[in-house]
Amino acid sequence: MFVPVVSENINRSQRIVAQIRSLIAEGKLKPGDRLPPERELAQLMNVSRTSVREAIQTLATMGMVTIKKGQGIFIAQNDVCSLMNTLGEFLVVKKDEIKDLLEVRKVLETQAIALAVERATDEEIQTLRRLVEDALGRVSGNDIDPAYAREHDTRFHGLIFNATRNHILIAIVSSLYHVYDRMRSRTTAIPGRAAQSIRDHLRIVEAMARRDREAAVKAMLEHIESVDRAL
Repeated sequence: MFVPVVSENINRSQRIVAQIRSLIAEGKLKPGDRLPPERELAQLMNVSRTSVREAIQTLATMGMVTIKKGQGIFIAQNDVCSLMNTLGEFLVVKKDEIKDLLEVRKVLETQAIALAVERATDEEIQTLRRLVEDALGRVSGNDIDPAYAREHDTRFHGLIFNATRNHILIAIVSSLYHVYDRMRSRTTAIPGRAAQSIRDHLRIVEAMARRDREAAVKAMLEHIESVDRAL
């Protein structure tokens, strides 16, 4: 059922995500179904294993697949998530509604970070720290590869939502994935914006590591407001 991906290199993982989401929406992949291993998926879709791995991480962040160590990758059993993602396919945010979307982000992400500070495991916080430190290592001056910055931003915010342990909240954010991604395309094109976002992420992680709820919420709010100003 999987077909080769034809796109520019920087979009391949996104194309993989779109293809698997379509297969789920069409009922060809059902909750509990096991996906082929990374190597086999890469061969079937004519892409690198790195692209497959990035796509799987994105799908996991969206709550659409579950990764079970030693067992494989399975289509998630979350019916609410599937419904919200289907609805999200039809959501189009117009240019003059960007500020509305940013207001929604402020509501969702400040509450998400508040929950994540309380509920994230030490291991999850360390994963976030390693993600940010790796991104900082790729910043040259005030520049970073836009495609990498988009992938980083998707993973960073997705991991925070996952740490809330609130499946409804995760499903709502998952339904906004494409809208968020279009916004990321705009923000990463603004000179210096992506590098600043990564530095903002470090402040958020440091507050999480201290389990400082107030500081984490403040850092997240300031991060989104700085994106608002840049746009």
